[in-house]
Amino acid sequence: MNSRIISAEAALLMPALPRDTEADEIARMIDEARRARDAAIAARVTGFFHGLRATLHDWLARRETIHQLRGLTDRELADIGLSRAGILAAAASLPSPANDVAKLRQAA
Repeated sequence: MNSRIISAEAALLMPALPRDTEADEIARMIDEARRARDAAIAARVTGFFHGLRATLHDWLARRETIHQLRGLTDRELADIGLSRAGILAAAASLPSPANDVAKLRQAA
């Protein structure tokens, strides 16, 4: 017969110690801080990828605008007040859809 006491039996034989409320509070605060840190990191990573997506969308839209403007004749460009030399500048001055959305969010 084994005379050793296993840890479960030892826990039953030991008197219940009063819980340290200060240690519990510190552990709760640490858990809360970790959750807040994890949420902040997730928000930054998500924001980065949303910004990257918006930048890519904006770049593709400008590229498509340049392609369409280059397909116009000189006469059609003159009708809208552009020359061949001004196509890139005109496409670069277009408002960014991502910035428009951000401005609307700030206004709300």
